[in-house]
Amino acid sequence: MTEPEHEVPARPAFVLRVRADATGAQTGWLDDEPVMPPPGVGIHRALIQAARRQADHTQRGRTIRVAGVTPDGAVFHLAIGPDGKAWEVPPPEEGDAPDAVPDEVSHIAELQERNGRLVGLVDDDEIPLAPGEDPYEQLLHEARRRADTHAAGRTVRVLGHTPDGRVWHIALAPDGTQSVVAPVAAPAPAQPPPPPSAPVNAFRPVETEDEPAPQAAYASESDDESPARDEAPPAGTPATDELTDDLGRPIPTTTTQSSGHAQFPPAAVPEQPRGPDDAPAATPTDEPADSGRRLSRRGLLLGGAGVVALAGAATAGFLELRGNRSNVTPTPTMSGTPLPDGLRPPAGLPESYLWSVVNLSDVAPRLAITGKQLVCTVDNDTTGGTQLLALDASTGKSVWKADLPIDAVIANGPALCPIDGTTSIVLTSQSQIIAYPLGGGEARTWPLQSNWSTSLTASGVIVTKPDEETSAYVLHDDKLMRRAISKGTNPVAVLRDGTLVVTDAHGRVWLSSDEKKVPKPRRLKAPRGTVAGTFVAATATQIITAFVPKKQTTASRLRAFTLPDLELRITTDPIDPAVFPNTFMLAPDESWAVGGNSWIDMNTGDSHVITARWSPIAISQYDSWSRSGDNILTANRKGESLGPAKGSNGQVLVPRGGNAELAYCVGSVGSDTTLYAVPLS
Repeated sequence: MTEPEHEVPARPAFVLRVRADATGAQTGWLDDEPVMPPPGVGIHRALIQAARRQADHTQRGRTIRVAGVTPDGAVFHLAIGPDGKAWEVPPPEEGDAPDAVPDEVSHIAELQERNGRLVGLVDDDEIPLAPGEDPYEQLLHEARRRADTHAAGRTVRVLGHTPDGRVWHIALAPDGTQSVVAPVAAPAPAQPPPPPSAPVNAFRPVETEDEPAPQAAYASESDDESPARDEAPPAGTPATDELTDDLGRPIPTTTTQSSGHAQFPPAAVPEQPRGPDDAPAATPTDEPADSGRRLSRRGLLLGGAGVVALAGAATAGFLELRGNRSNVTPTPTMSGTPLPDGLRPPAGLPESYLWSVVNLSDVAPRLAITGKQLVCTVDNDTTGGTQLLALDASTGKSVWKADLPIDAVIANGPALCPIDGTTSIVLTSQSQIIAYPLGGGEARTWPLQSNWSTSLTASGVIVTKPDEETSAYVLHDDKLMRRAISKGTNPVAVLRDGTLVVTDAHGRVWLSSDEKKVPKPRRLKAPRGTVAGTFVAATATQIITAFVPKKQTTASRLRAFTLPDLELRITTDPIDPAVFPNTFMLAPDESWAVGGNSWIDMNTGDSHVITARWSPIAISQYDSWSRSGDNILTANRKGESLGPAKGSNGQVLVPRGGNAELAYCVGSVGSDTTLYAVPLS
């Protein structure tokens, strides 16, 4: 191998581990990121593919070196070629080891956001950023140029600051190669400083001295083995932005932010293996009890040569997220991380995402979205149950989390529902209603039976029982309260005082507040030339009903009435085909809606056709979406069609909602369902 692209570098680009618990269950890790093997791909091959994929962002076409670690702490080195094939190589000789990283910081590189644009500084001197080029590369290039005036031929340490105030450490080699390194740890008074644990990723909170080092584990397994979670770290682990269950074990949720606030994406693995090669087998054993045998990452990168050297495994992931971000805009058209191969966005959205959540507990998840938070459920592989995650709706950072009862099978939710005047995050299982405060904390529960039907509406919680045709229940005053209804009617909403709103197919409405006595109905006024049709939707402040024109029976005219007064608000022209509850969606602020194939102004009643075959599947404040065969169509808030998704290969992400900045879309690669936060364009 004499060509440069086939030479094996002395510096490992990544550390590959397989962590094994006492039962022998194993998980794969690339540096400190979990790697989820796709179906039919062994854990070794998945790790190799992930390393090659990351390296291709900065070292495409070149062979890389990786260090592997077995559960008992043994170290071996692999080379991975440009085609993804891997072979074992000897560790580098001591003389080949890269320069040590000095403890002293030579230069400070900083990105600031000023008036909607990025400003770069090196040692407090503003550096002009060339449009169309990576601002981080420009800052580090300037730092290396300055270092050459006082440390020519030597590696230097650079301290970096992100626009949101976070800190990262970069080692710059003489040739300009960049590696993310751990900050310098202060020595303990009575003993030498501990070796750094996991590598410190750019823009991720720095691990403290008290945080336990990750367990070394890289062992062989057959191709049909599946990943499992690692053992819990000791109590007292400092909180970080990484999502964990209540035992401190990681939930594989990642965030990547645009405009210089980038974090690492998950180590993505293609579904198809690159080649038949796999890593050399190592004898699987249980993790040693003596944690003192665990090797520091700095030592691993030297293959045990004993020389203090640069820890550079996180560079590929760091560089992957650093695209062209010279200009910052409120709604970026291309920022963050490119979507995985095989996935493409709906029309009007860029082919990238800012953060993602993997292991969703449902292929068509229900999301609870507020102005500040997004709440969803994920599978908890540690317990076999389900975990509720509350994330910052813009950044994807963990706000709070809660493990749901281990035997809970979620039937509905999470949803935003008012209970006694206070909005809560509500779910239902086969045996109870579960409600959490918006800010997290102790859950309140109410018992259910498995054959009861529970509706989580925008106005409150409604329960019906199959053996009680003349009653329904509302969650009010911290208990399920009975409300008398007429047989064959439909409870649809809850007023603030606990009154139940009930409708029928003849344009009548009941406001029931008594356990035994059914109130007199009130008839909704129909447009001239129509007959009562069907209930369509209700919120805490209005009810929307369809009326059928006598001369156009395939169409419907919608009318909205206020609650509780039932005063007429708006009336639409005929919409053909007719609108039903499952083809009507209301924007979060209730200012517009989509009914069947038409856009509707909910303030005036004006409407127009979006496309002839439009059938809504999701809505946000700024867009609505419709499925058409295998494609996803997009329309803006004015009801203007943006056409189909571009391209024809791969799966189109399915939107599930959004806010003013992002569309929350779902896609599946292999057996995992992932939520992607895609910026609006």
